[in-house]
Amino acid sequence: MKNKSIFLNNRTILKISGSNYLNFLNKILTSDITKLKSKEVIPCALLTPQGRILFDLLISLGPVQKISDLGCVLIECDFVQADNLFKKINMYNLRKEVLIEQTNYKVFVTDHPKDYPSSLIDKRFFEISIGRIYSTSKVENIDLEIHSINQENVNWYDLLRYKNCIPEGPKEIISNVSLPLEINLDLLGGISFEKGCFIGQEVNARVKWKGLVKKKYVPIVLKNKDVSTIRLKEPGKNGIYLNNAEIGQVISITYDQIDNKYHGIAIIKLNNLYNFEENASLECDFEESKINIKFPQYLLPLPRKP
Repeated sequence: MKNKSIFLNNRTILKISGSNYLNFLNKILTSDITKLKSKEVIPCALLTPQGRILFDLLISLGPVQKISDLGCVLIECDFVQADNLFKKINMYNLRKEVLIEQTNYKVFVTDHPKDYPSSLIDKRFFEISIGRIYSTSKVENIDLEIHSINQENVNWYDLLRYKNCIPEGPKEIISNVSLPLEINLDLLGGISFEKGCFIGQEVNARVKWKGLVKKKYVPIVLKNKDVSTIRLKEPGKNGIYLNNAEIGQVISITYDQIDNKYHGIAIIKLNNLYNFEENASLECDFEESKINIKFPQYLLPLPRKP
């Protein structure tokens, strides 16, 4: 199979540096920044004090230019959220201990990271090796202009995310609404309950230890004789039904030409998901389509109340 590499024009990078940047970020972000390793990208989030996700992020260690360099962290986010994220981090930077900079890095993704020495392994993907490359120009043999407009390549990346239940950006993770455990951020390695306090930590610790999560993001496959009829409506009006009772909502979908089906992500009530965990062939309804839920291994078993 031909290797696939793409440029994501909806992603951008902030750079955080300074004498105390690791401690600063560890106090506000969900991941344990002190355990971040070189050559990898891990998920995390900046939450509201009420524990809701404001910004979903990917973080990595920035390059060290010289021995005296204290280093930095690169934060990847959705392009439309970059200005607000910059302002929010600056708001917490009361003592001006860290320097926050917007960069001109471009974001590339490849399914063959070994071909690119500068690639960082995306730790959200467990069953396939996916690399992210941050560069100020085109990368090796990745043609920036071709891949920025090649919808087939973008579709490849979305399909990969959806099949592995990896939401990304404000269209899929609703700002100030979604909870980290709903989008499986804990299972993807994006939230630490051992490092100590961070913004929104108390709420999410209570949700985790008391088993209070009520909904979960899961991967879905839509079956329809005429796939061209499948269309998403505005958010909140894409109901999924089981026995005529609404059990959730479709978040996003994209078409796969290979199997002639739509794949996507849905948020479904946990009490109903137990039925699908027990019966893999169970179907539910969306518009004129039937939906199957395809759990990746890392989502199972589903959480139960203690």
